[in-house]
Amino acid sequence: MAADATLVPTRKEKVPLTDFHNHTGQYLDRGRRSPVTITKHGRPDLTIADAAYFERIERIAAGQILAVLDLQAVPAAEMSAEHAAIFEAARPTAQELASDRWNNDAAA
Repeated sequence: MAADATLVPTRKEKVPLTDFHNHTGQYLDRGRRSPVTITKHGRPDLTIADAAYFERIERIAAGQILAVLDLQAVPAAEMSAEHAAIFEAARPTAQELASDRWNNDAAA
């Protein structure tokens, strides 16, 4: 399964329950494009989302993130030299670890 745009919505809209009641069809249509959270007294209550998006989130929550993102885990011994070098370049130094800060862009 290839990763696609249903995994990460571009925005998440919030709408009061009264507005949802008055414009149900409009918000259901919007929910097919990106999640819409219905609020009750200003607090999130329910979220409407496309079924494919929701199913992918459920699979990720169930620990199937590699399959959802169409990735394959490779043991370090089987990793290509190029990929091993990328991982090594991204490894934080002892000083970075000690300060709990490191450059996440080292491999870029």
